[in-house]
Amino acid sequence: MNNTIKLVFFALTIFALLYVYHITSPRNVEPVLPIVTSDAVEEACPVKNFVFVKTHKTGSSTMSNILLRYCENHRLNLLLGGYPTGTEYHYLPTKFYPPPPPGESYNAFVMHANYNYNFLRSKLPQDTKFFTIVRHPVSRYISGFRFFKSHKNYDKEDFDHSIQKHLKANKEYLVSTTQCEGCQNIMNSVAVDLGFNFNKYFRSKNKTLEVEKFIANLDQELELVLVMEYFDLSLVLLARQFCWTFEDIAYLKSLESASKPHVSEETKAMIFDFQKIDAAIYDYYNKTFWNKISKEEGIFEDLEKFQRYNEATKDKCVSQKKVGNFQFTMQYELTEFGKNDFQCLAMTSRVLPFVHLLEKRNQGIHSDGPHQSGMLTLDDVYKNRDTS
Repeated sequence: MNNTIKLVFFALTIFALLYVYHITSPRNVEPVLPIVTSDAVEEACPVKNFVFVKTHKTGSSTMSNILLRYCENHRLNLLLGGYPTGTEYHYLPTKFYPPPPPGESYNAFVMHANYNYNFLRSKLPQDTKFFTIVRHPVSRYISGFRFFKSHKNYDKEDFDHSIQKHLKANKEYLVSTTQCEGCQNIMNSVAVDLGFNFNKYFRSKNKTLEVEKFIANLDQELELVLVMEYFDLSLVLLARQFCWTFEDIAYLKSLESASKPHVSEETKAMIFDFQKIDAAIYDYYNKTFWNKISKEEGIFEDLEKFQRYNEATKDKCVSQKKVGNFQFTMQYELTEFGKNDFQCLAMTSRVLPFVHLLEKRNQGIHSDGPHQSGMLTLDDVYKNRDTS
């Protein structure tokens, strides 16, 4: 009798272990399925034509890595323009963009640039979906102030004090001038990236109305606005609306800061007061985000599944992470499996070397000559990884 009980207990234990493996293994977790609505049925699914309006210090490098991998895995044509010098900090210049391959079209744009809807619409198919991501303006400013080393221009020994000095030095910003010293990619930078006209705002007698009109116009162009504070939930929402899978949205954090500096509540209040345009944009799209979430049946169950899948993917690809040499951000060390897996290698690549590799590939320059499939190889990605 005792032996029978032991056998039953052993069988139940094995069954339980197999079940846990089944629900946590990346190969067996169910893909994200869209909530099908009358509108979704009429649209192309999955979405393969899209523009990601990349904003600074909002998790957009992680998002760009996801999208670059998606484009490569699905053999999509990326609209590239000599990034970053040809697009970042600039309005999109037409001279940098050659025509797509004969008989094909561009499918996606995911680079930093001053957003220009009409230009991008002219380069991509009519069913192209536009989306972006926002972040609370205070935490975004702090992240940018450190990442771009702005504190070194003030008091590098006291980060909190250096922010106060920076803000006080620009106290006339949007009061008597649109100029802001040391503010690039820091002050109201989401508004800058989304194409906000600061000169028009500055001259306007009704500044609140200018911001409202700007947001209303964005609403007509953007299919979706994600929120960095809810990054995983944002990805699941994106996957549902674009009919993508967990594999499509799996990620490792790009440019993750190694530590967070202390910033006082007084300084945070000062930062917020300078970020009124970004604050209005964030407040509006945070509300629209949660409005969309409220209509997505079962999305939190999908969120739990995705987080298990993503954690299992990370364990498969990465053995550890440590502080790297690039802007005091974290660097991943690959497992033996990860060193021989395209997705793992690509996930641990920074956006800039990844884009440069894609540009070389598009020009027919590969490590070992042209590829019959037109896809990047493990050797391509491994040799061009930025491990700084």
